[in-house]
Amino acid sequence: MKEEDIRPDSLMRENAKLRAEDIRKILKRKDEFVEISCPACESSSYRLVFQKDGFTFVCCKQCETVFVNPRPTYEMLTEFYTTSKSIRHWNDRIFPASEDSRRSQIFAPRAQSIIELCRKYNAATRVLLDVGAGFGTFCEEIEKLAVFDEVIAVEPSHALADTCHRKGLDVIEKPIEEVELNQVDVITNFELIEHLLWPKGFLSACVKALRRGGLLIVTTPNIKGFDLLVLGKLSDNIGGPSHLNYFHLASLSRLLDDCGFEVLETSTPGRLDAELVRKKALRGEFDLSTHPFLKQVLIDEWERVGVCFQKFLADNGFSSNMWFAACKCG
Repeated sequence: MKEEDIRPDSLMRENAKLRAEDIRKILKRKDEFVEISCPACESSSYRLVFQKDGFTFVCCKQCETVFVNPRPTYEMLTEFYTTSKSIRHWNDRIFPASEDSRRSQIFAPRAQSIIELCRKYNAATRVLLDVGAGFGTFCEEIEKLAVFDEVIAVEPSHALADTCHRKGLDVIEKPIEEVELNQVDVITNFELIEHLLWPKGFLSACVKALRRGGLLIVTTPNIKGFDLLVLGKLSDNIGGPSHLNYFHLASLSRLLDDCGFEVLETSTPGRLDAELVRKKALRGEFDLSTHPFLKQVLIDEWERVGVCFQKFLADNGFSSNMWFAACKCG
């Protein structure tokens, strides 16, 4: 898989302009931003990491989770996701243009992985709830496998929920915190928890919705993964107001445990870390002159070792994409 397959360069350049407009709009209310404690361990002790696009990123001194602080309020984030031009552009242009690649390279394999996890941990397969269903492609793919009796998409964004409706999916157009269900067998959420004002509230809602022993699958960026650790503020995956929380394997495990889950397994199956850093270097946006080893791997010997290097990152917990499988305790 190449980044161009899922994030076409020309459309991403358009999106960057729209995102800049969205950021300017929300920063007009920066004096209303709120201070929070660490979203993983709730410590109030943190240090400045960097500032980017008007947002301040700090690192918890206790668990090393990185997060935006201060950050927009719940009401401001709700308005942002309702009116954002860049999010609308994803729904109208980027997702449709890349859906075939996303379906074959991400969502179909992802659906198979979910079924394998359910079988591995003997999870019931009556009801699956996909929270933050987005364009609905994963729900379509999991339905094709005809394993679950019912698949429900939870998507609070009206534009994306409308897309899910048009695809014939069963959709709940509200946040999981407002969903009144308590007999769900499996909850999936892909690249969602990093967007939330207070992840602990979200996970507590998941605990409430799941039946005892129910399975939770979470994917999110790993702040200690290769491309995020190397690029830092230069990473396109780092930036407010949409991305607020950057956990790592240990800190998210701690949060899940605190919320009533038992972590069953973790992995970092990312496939793009090396390519993302390489592209930044080739564009002149990241200087490899002081990183001779990375230059050797990512530029000089790329054709020979690039695939092996990415596999090394994925196999050893060093990719910036991480998966968690956890079950509801008790």
